[in-house]
Amino acid sequence: MTHTESDLRELLTRRAGEHGGGAGLDAIIRRGRRVRRTRRAFMTGAAALAVTTVALAGVQLRPAAPPVAQQPVDSAEVERPVPEVPAKFEVRLGAKQFDMPLLHSERFDMLGARTVTFTPTSTYTGSKVLCEDPRAWVVTTERLKGGESGGGAARCGDGRGGMHHDELSAPGGWLDGPQTLKVWVFPSDAPVREVAKAVTGCRMFGKDTGCDESAQLHALMNPKVRERLLAELGDRPGRWAVGIYDRPAR
Repeated sequence: MTHTESDLRELLTRRAGEHGGGAGLDAIIRRGRRVRRTRRAFMTGAAALAVTTVALAGVQLRPAAPPVAQQPVDSAEVERPVPEVPAKFEVRLGAKQFDMPLLHSERFDMLGARTVTFTPTSTYTGSKVLCEDPRAWVVTTERLKGGESGGGAARCGDGRGGMHHDELSAPGGWLDGPQTLKVWVFPSDAPVREVAKAVTGCRMFGKDTGCDESAQLHALMNPKVRERLLAELGDRPGRWAVGIYDRPAR
């Protein structure tokens, strides 16, 4: 029994004697204990509620988490853009120097052979091929002055992927109607050396050059080499473009 209960019991005993009975002493003590227990439970619950409220308030007031930084894009997965087709074609013929505007352009998403049709406006007609991969192999053929087919082969990015006519080299009837430019574009890892050796022996002008790149470019001018490459490679994705340039009609 605590000191407070002893004092209470003594006081109640004394008063009970004075007044001649009343509520039982033990019953009064038990009631007092229940009141104290109820009060302690209430205070404990109130304290827990206060802690919970503070915790919830802390959650609500916590600043939003910073946005997750985006991962850097793998440069190997980024597509290389096809260079823009220039608006002008620079012509340098001895003392003659002038620029020709773009007459016609086309873009492609697959490698292989394509025929570009255009209608020239003068005998000064040029073309330029541009590729997503500057190391791609490019072959162009067009009609020459005598009516035969001719052209050239190069790596796409070396600036020689095209043709140019002037008043002396333009074929007869050049201005009579639509003309065509045939273009072949092969991937940079195309088996040019292997195919050239199998088809032509990869000899340049009768000389054994070890099938170097010059000999491979020479071999690409052979239609059988190009046909064999097309058959072996099939359809390959690859973006490229061609521009046709000419002087305005007079």
